[in-house]
Amino acid sequence: MVDIDNSKADGDQTLTDPIEYMQNNYNGQNIFRFILTHPDMDHMSGLDELSEKFSIINFWDTNHNKTMNDDWEKSPYKKEDWEKYLKFRKSEEKPKCLTLRRSETSDCCWVEDGIEILSPSTEMEKLAEEKSEYNHLSYVLMVKYAGVKILLGGDATKEAWEEILKEFGAKNLKADIFLAPHHGSENNIHEDAFNAIAPDYVIVSVDEGKDYAYEYYKQLAKKGVLSTKFKGNITFEIKDTSEYTPIYVDKNAGKKQDKL
Repeated sequence: MVDIDNSKADGDQTLTDPIEYMQNNYNGQNIFRFILTHPDMDHMSGLDELSEKFSIINFWDTNHNKTMNDDWEKSPYKKEDWEKYLKFRKSEEKPKCLTLRRSETSDCCWVEDGIEILSPSTEMEKLAEEKSEYNHLSYVLMVKYAGVKILLGGDATKEAWEEILKEFGAKNLKADIFLAPHHGSENNIHEDAFNAIAPDYVIVSVDEGKDYAYEYYKQLAKKGVLSTKFKGNITFEIKDTSEYTPIYVDKNAGKKQDKL
């Protein structure tokens, strides 16, 4: 195994504003598919501004009845984002709101090999409502392209991973690239499910100054762990030959790196 994230030699990265990133890289294009993993504000922050600068064609949502209090003055988030979200939930065109569960499909599910919805299920929706814990109903998606499998863990809980493992079986969870759930929190680790995933790379979306379960994930990943905390923006170049390469930017040096 190659350990690529144990040192702070690159320095903590200043995270990119996602709207600026979209403007710099995809200005003038539509967003074909916006997937909101679950209705927590840290996953929809900036939605109002994004929708003013980009046209969103399809908007994936989850089934819930979550409400927000009106004490926005004490919140780090913006009321406008929540209100835009509520508007999108009722929208039928630009964006078209789609509430999809496990194994369901739509006309916008497919990119090449496809997107498979592993979670949420109706059971996870019920659990989320009972506990008022909406990580339970987070989307978990398996994206397949050119023979490469990318598993996006959202903020899925241990309970969700337990159900996913039972429903799909260990052999069907194997993935090459795994986006760790809930920003790499140790509270969302399900060892049996993650051992079945057995990824080459684990990606962790985490801010500066925030800890994550690095020691666990470096043992899980065959080739290494990459976190936004140290590597900034992280992408993978996937070729039709099924070869794939991690690409990230050392902002201090201003150079593109594809080394491990």
